[in-house]
Amino acid sequence: MAPAYPIDLVCLWVDGDDRKIAAKRNAALRKNKMQLPTSAMRDNRYRENEEIKYLLRSVEKFAPWVRHIFVITDDQRPKWIKTDSKITIVDHKEIIPEEHLPTFNSSTIEMFLHKVPGLSEHFIFANDDMFIGRPVKPDFFFDKRGNPIVIVKERKFTPDRSSASRTSRHFSRKIKRMVGIVKDFTGITYNVSFKHAFEPMRKSYIADNFRDMGEPSPFIITPFRAFGNYQRIILSMFDNAKGRNTLVLNWRISERRIIYDPLRDSAARRAWHLALWAAASVFGFVKYDCYDKDFVLLGALKKYRPTMFAVNDTSSKSRFDKIKSYLDTMFPKKSRFEK
Repeated sequence: MAPAYPIDLVCLWVDGDDRKIAAKRNAALRKNKMQLPTSAMRDNRYRENEEIKYLLRSVEKFAPWVRHIFVITDDQRPKWIKTDSKITIVDHKEIIPEEHLPTFNSSTIEMFLHKVPGLSEHFIFANDDMFIGRPVKPDFFFDKRGNPIVIVKERKFTPDRSSASRTSRHFSRKIKRMVGIVKDFTGITYNVSFKHAFEPMRKSYIADNFRDMGEPSPFIITPFRAFGNYQRIILSMFDNAKGRNTLVLNWRISERRIIYDPLRDSAARRAWHLALWAAASVFGFVKYDCYDKDFVLLGALKKYRPTMFAVNDTSSKSRFDKIKSYLDTMFPKKSRFEK
């Protein structure tokens, strides 16, 4: 099924084992170390496991209607990738202002996705450790009006615009801050969190949101993960408040997607969704549009065959090696992008 309009894919990639990149990162670490959370300094955030090879295989197999693929990286290129009219390597310098470089922070890079030269209005964003697990059509990602359908998970948050709070985990603090900023602008509280999934976006909507919020400042754009960074879910929340996307949970009952509506949100509704999920799981009616629980991922892939799945960067090498073997069975054939 060909889409009614062009849809591109944008993904991030880095080979942290490259000595040139490692030297650049270590120099930046020495300069910024005292300001960093521990999570920003883990080597496994930059470890190269060739996940992107399987990402490309999965897209070619299950979403061949994608018009073009853009791989954003820092003056690198996968050794195994060949020149192809359907793929473009985009350097950080092409989309991020020089004063913000070098950066090793995906949250920073994600604030500039809409700057990719030649990018279509409609696009899907993915990290290099995300994969498509079954055939998908464009209407899985965009509705009849061409607006994004974004996967989230329900989670109660107390809005907090402060970046200095130390009462919860780094990730949770960032989400609380996003919820607080959106509430200040729109008056709407979103009790949702980021899900490790392919994310449909629209280029003009991102630019419009930054016109409302103001362009990202040096406090937000940092070389490593920091408490003041924006998390890209803020863009989806703003779009939802403006009536130009749909938020859905990562699971469904048979073919019916579960829509998250912030104006109908309540503790009772979230409890009902939890009970519904538990019952559907017991009786075998649950389907996963996205699965990212790393520690049980292999079993879930075999049991549920989720539409999308992800291997988190917290994976141990031994755990990823087992998953890689499974990926080889799912995607044994080279994509057109491989030498």
